[in-house]
Amino acid sequence: MLNIALLYGGTSTEREVSIKSGEAVWAALERIGHRVTPFDVGVDPLAALESGAFDFAFIALHGGEGENGTVQRQLEAFNIPYSGSGPISSRLAMDKELSKAEFLTHRVPTPPYEVAEEFDANYRMRRMARRLAWPLVAKPIDQGSSIGVSIVHDAEGVDAALCEAFKHSRRVLLEKGIVGRELTVGVVGTRALPVCEVRPATKFYDFKAKYDKSAGTQYIVNPDLPGPTAKMAQHFARRAHHALRCHGYSRVDLMLDAQGDLWVLEVNTLPGMTETSLLPKAAAAEGVGFDELVQELIDVSMEQRRTASNRITRVIAA
Repeated sequence: MLNIALLYGGTSTEREVSIKSGEAVWAALERIGHRVTPFDVGVDPLAALESGAFDFAFIALHGGEGENGTVQRQLEAFNIPYSGSGPISSRLAMDKELSKAEFLTHRVPTPPYEVAEEFDANYRMRRMARRLAWPLVAKPIDQGSSIGVSIVHDAEGVDAALCEAFKHSRRVLLEKGIVGRELTVGVVGTRALPVCEVRPATKFYDFKAKYDKSAGTQYIVNPDLPGPTAKMAQHFARRAHHALRCHGYSRVDLMLDAQGDLWVLEVNTLPGMTETSLLPKAAAAEGVGFDELVQELIDVSMEQRRTASNRITRVIAA
């Protein structure tokens, strides 16, 4: 069994979600038999990890320093193996502009977009509407959980959408709105998990629809999809995962439009880890329980880093 530091909480806008993930993972790790030392990153200094002789750090953070590579860099400085992707991959996935550039380079289908600052966002959005038609989506460049995101259906909604987005970021992604079915695919190691469809009771899958049980959002694992759509969704999820050089695991969000085309929206390097979160739901459809999944995430995270370390050692020895 391992001596594990559990990092949760933090200071981002997704702190409360991270606390729920941390509590669920904490309980699972103890049931498995690991020794767990929790660190609320919003309160406890990470410097305390350096002298803790930890075998592994399980990162249950969402957003902010937990997902933009900052915490990962600190853990590498302390020489502590950790769950999920490294600093570069985390940075690429968290920054929507960087993600889009990598998707296009690696032939991952993603909606047309522009990036704007406050002084030119209004003009750019209206220009995009003339070229692509409504709806358009305004997103803060580096937030998760749909925080600050708005779907704009006409010119009258532009000002309010941009105002909301700029509350959370100095730059905003303007994206063609894809009308259709919302899908998500988890990637663990080298395999893609079953497709899960998200069916919000409201028109937009916002923060409340994601985390408020009373919102009525439905999650359907292995939904009825036309032809090879499920396999293609898994294929594009793996491609997006590798395009950003992710390690261990991730969750990829996609849209399926009325013409049957798939569009990758983003990659989540630290997806939610409560027992009702999407990654655990998809794993359960394969017969993988929550505790087993938590252990597998540790195993795949450590295995990939051992492999990389061995490659470096062979190069040095040569």
